[in-house]
Amino acid sequence: MRLIQFLPVIVAMVAISASSASADDLPELPDVPEAPVAEPKVDAPKPAAPVMPVATSEHKSNSIFDKTSISFSFADDNLLRDPGETRRNSPEAYFGQQGISALDRVEESAYRRSESKLNIYKQFKVGKWRPEGGLKLRFGPDADGKYNLKDDGTFIKLNFEPNPTTAAWLMLYPIDSDKMRLGYHYDISWGGSNIFPKNFRKGLVPGAQLGFKVGVVDGFVGMKTALIRSPSETILETHGGNSNQFVERAYYGALGGLGVEFVQGLRLDLSGGYFEKGTNTKPGVLGKPIVSGGGSAQLSYKTGGKVGNKLDLRLYLENPEAAPLPDDSNYTTDFGFEAALEGTALVQTLADPDRYRSTRNEWSKAAYFSTGVRFQKLRIHLDTIYRELTYIVFNVPGFDPYNAVLEDAALTPELFGSLSVDYFIESLGLTPALTVGVLMPSTFKPTVSGVKVAGPYAEEVSSGLQKVVVRGTNAGDWDILPVGEEEMMVFLAKFNLKLNIGSNFFVIGEVSYGRDPNFAQVVLDERGHAIRKFDDPDNIGFGAIAEFIF
Repeated sequence: MRLIQFLPVIVAMVAISASSASADDLPELPDVPEAPVAEPKVDAPKPAAPVMPVATSEHKSNSIFDKTSISFSFADDNLLRDPGETRRNSPEAYFGQQGISALDRVEESAYRRSESKLNIYKQFKVGKWRPEGGLKLRFGPDADGKYNLKDDGTFIKLNFEPNPTTAAWLMLYPIDSDKMRLGYHYDISWGGSNIFPKNFRKGLVPGAQLGFKVGVVDGFVGMKTALIRSPSETILETHGGNSNQFVERAYYGALGGLGVEFVQGLRLDLSGGYFEKGTNTKPGVLGKPIVSGGGSAQLSYKTGGKVGNKLDLRLYLENPEAAPLPDDSNYTTDFGFEAALEGTALVQTLADPDRYRSTRNEWSKAAYFSTGVRFQKLRIHLDTIYRELTYIVFNVPGFDPYNAVLEDAALTPELFGSLSVDYFIESLGLTPALTVGVLMPSTFKPTVSGVKVAGPYAEEVSSGLQKVVVRGTNAGDWDILPVGEEEMMVFLAKFNLKLNIGSNFFVIGEVSYGRDPNFAQVVLDERGHAIRKFDDPDNIGFGAIAEFIF
């Protein structure tokens, strides 16, 4: 019955499709060629770089193997430590390394295990209609050398293009719709597949999207579905153990966005969504629905020639359409400038740990400012990120899963900034790049306000509460600081060198340095008691990745 809530979205999607296809627009059958020939397509508009495209997934090649690539890597994530010396083990240098680059923070390294992409793409045109489709896979070997395949955004798309300034499209993601997200910078984007809790979700998250462009206005509406295991109303007659039956149910998400370019170069984008995330598993609120939603807004401006994305391997390997590597064609003009300011606010309903049998709406906020400037072949990028702790763990959902944060807990947000400079040496096909950054990590600390601590060790108990540094969504991304210690600033730097040989082959080398004084390990003191002690904060890594694109 909950599907009825989404009928307006479905009706709107059908209405847009119907309004773009009148009887006069349909081609007559005799005019349809027996063997359609691929023609260059009209590119749908994209937001001002360096923002992430919201509504479309464009392809610039008519080749059947579109951006299919083979990757090879060699790296060592920490030259200063031997295997077994650190909690995050460093196995020394080897081919197919999965090292951690300092500026990637805790995100997956660019030097992941050898992983390649297989994209099979086809499009053709019939009158004003242009169907297209792409089978997009990532594959890599397991320990036995057998290939594992995973979806990378396989899609079916039907475009209606009555003229160069007007278009409508229906995009279908039959396997997984993770790339249909909200927000405009990948680091604070949301609404991907994992907004449906991964631990209780069965399979992937298919989805559909309807979009349009009319002059300087474009937009989209979309829908996602997921199967999630959640407690049912049936109480099992068992003697001990779990008495609640868990069943798989369909849950839904609706999302949409609108963008307008007021004057040339100045653009405003708005997007938002509503997602059902299953039901709560905490005692007292077992079976109560978890609903979430929010919105993102971005104001961007660009002038002159294209600046392009900074040299960022992690973003490129995660989503090459949204964050392509620097393109030599960007250097055709003398000057370019781009800037974007984005803000996002989210909310979800979780169990209230301060009030038993109650739920609470927990808010989360994030912001991103980016700017880039190019003088001929010299480019400079500045990026700053603000993420609240509740935003970092929004997909879990919650810092303590399915619970809101304690009201009297002390939280601090994550603040991150980076400056990147690169220069294209055209005669050699080389692009050296230097990036430096600073990070103040997000933290959580419980308090005892309002609680009377008595006993002979009351002072020690009160002062012994320890801060937790939160870098990501997994417990392995957290560090409990030693008693009485505060978080410290992290310094990060890396040097990249990109070599292009033609348009289909490149090699990128990287040397990175990170100093994170917040890493801590459990050790035994002189009396044999387990205590936490700061680890060596310095990290030097290197790596190289080669990729051939078909």
